[in-house]
Amino acid sequence: MGRIAQTCITLLAGAAALFAADKAVLTFPAYADTDICARLMVGPITDARTECSKSTFKDGDEGLLVRLSDNLVLSVNKQKLLEERIGDFVEATGEVKEKDGRIKLDSLKSITRDSVPTGSEFKMLDVRQYKLSGDGAKTWEKVRHELAMLPYTTEFDFISFALVDGQVILSGWTVRQTNRSDAERAVKRLEGVKFVTNNIDVLPLGSTDMQIRAGTRLRLQRMLGRYFWGNGSDIKIIVKNGQTLLLGQVAQKADSDIAFIQANSVPGAFKVINMLRVADQVKK
Repeated sequence: MGRIAQTCITLLAGAAALFAADKAVLTFPAYADTDICARLMVGPITDARTECSKSTFKDGDEGLLVRLSDNLVLSVNKQKLLEERIGDFVEATGEVKEKDGRIKLDSLKSITRDSVPTGSEFKMLDVRQYKLSGDGAKTWEKVRHELAMLPYTTEFDFISFALVDGQVILSGWTVRQTNRSDAERAVKRLEGVKFVTNNIDVLPLGSTDMQIRAGTRLRLQRMLGRYFWGNGSDIKIIVKNGQTLLLGQVAQKADSDIAFIQANSVPGAFKVINMLRVADQVKK
């Protein structure tokens, strides 16, 4: 066999091994969460977090799993298996495709918190409240700067992160696949970053969702123009399969109410979840 042929076989074998590793059948402890609560990283598993999971699922949000060992968010192919387990600790078995954040479930069963193996603790922090100091604060600022400098984010993207013992957890939603990969690439190379978990979800670009995005921005810009500038805004408009999520901060509750009413008036938007923060309430 010639050298070229041997090289080709070696490369193919290596590619097959990587493909197999990325789609390995695994069994692991997880938390049964929802798309909104998991990607907004609203804190560790407390009663308030469980209530967030259950209430958003009841409102029609997508169920998914958060792997406890590294906080990797996994979309699930069988939503029915999650219906009675949202807000529970579970043991999941299935084919995991880590790069795409998906799992093809074989089985799922509820477990008690006490039965979660040592070393698999849920380490997700509440990104709205935690603070870092010293080297951790410096690394946090470097990560924040790199994400802020991503060139193609708009009001239709929301990218957030947490930093836990050198592990950066990227999260949120984007309409561009390149934003997802560019964010991970930019953060990985920073001093002080040991590991990156990429939970940024790439949103569907179907015509209906695109029309909802454009229609929502048009209505909000017309009524609340002071929150919009250039290609960005203080209000983020996340649309996924006809569901609209409003994020960001406004000055007063009346503005939040206007945004909700206007978003609900957009043709094709079957559900609007308003999570806009009001500045006066945040200060209190």
